[in-house]
Amino acid sequence: MRRILSALIFMLIGAGGMYAAFEYHVIQSKEGWLLIHKSQAGLHDAYVDIREWRAATWKEHPRLAQSLIDNGKGNLIIQSASNGLLDGVFQRSNKKRSAEKEENSVKL
Repeated sequence: MRRILSALIFMLIGAGGMYAAFEYHVIQSKEGWLLIHKSQAGLHDAYVDIREWRAATWKEHPRLAQSLIDNGKGNLIIQSASNGLLDGVFQRSNKKRSAEKEENSVKL
């Protein structure tokens, strides 16, 4: 009897986990952990870490983006999509400065 009860408890836990995976996105963002209701049921993007996502990554996950917008968290898309927007600009300017310093040190 004890084994049957244990098996039923674990089946209920598994069923609850599957229901949660089908109905919710678990999102880790810079704001912390979020539980967002999915706009379409399915196992797509059950868990995502959007802290380092770029704009190109959001294009691959339109359902997640729609769910965030529907639940009033569209600002997370803008924040993470703008992560790498200016990185190339600042890296190039730093490379130019280091190249200029090397030229000046060679001339002296």
